[in-house]
Amino acid sequence: MLDSGAYSQMTGKATIELDAYIAYLKSCGHLFDYVINLDVEPLNFDVRNWNLAHLKKVCPHILPVVHDVYAGEIDLLYDQGYDYILIGSSRGNDRRQLDFIFNRYHFSGKYPGIKFHKLGTATYPTLAEYPFYSSDSAVFELIAGFGIVLFWNEQREPDRNGDKTDTIYFGGRRKSTSSSISFSEYQFLSHFEEYLWQKFGFRLEDMINPQKNEWAVVNMAYGLQLAKIITKLHEV
Repeated sequence: MLDSGAYSQMTGKATIELDAYIAYLKSCGHLFDYVINLDVEPLNFDVRNWNLAHLKKVCPHILPVVHDVYAGEIDLLYDQGYDYILIGSSRGNDRRQLDFIFNRYHFSGKYPGIKFHKLGTATYPTLAEYPFYSSDSAVFELIAGFGIVLFWNEQREPDRNGDKTDTIYFGGRRKSTSSSISFSEYQFLSHFEEYLWQKFGFRLEDMINPQKNEWAVVNMAYGLQLAKIITKLHEV
């Protein structure tokens, strides 16, 4: 799935022109399963729909991004033939918004085949509660840069929501955030050491003093494992 980079433009980190994006897609858009619309105007559906229509001429596998779920955008896109829709609202983790989306469009049965993608978030609590078809997030690599490692601990009792994610901090010998715990204080450290060795051939020393990208490797493996867990959870 190719991201258009619209978020980078909206945050002032890049400038992306529609014509340039179209030219790029003409050269290599066929190499991607899906391509994301250039949704650079989150408050203007007409502009986003204009971009979507022009990009579809080049890439029939273009995907729309919704920014106002209460304004009927999803209905309009579904009527246009789009049944795979990305949720890009800045309030994408708002429970009331997500309840509205899935109760109206998924559980009602009135929109057969509709699927939703969660942009920028891939955490167990959200994905376990709402049956998104897919999601993406850079968090696994980003937090690895700060020494934070994610571990799905099969050997411990799950949280009330079924989560077995432990967040371990290797950037130092004290807690980095309220949600992570220093490895020196982690009560299931032996479980983690066993997992490291069996899965990667890593030792605890490799995590304490990483020489390459050990933190990122472990986090990306967690992401793949999470995808399998969530898929199985929502199987019908």
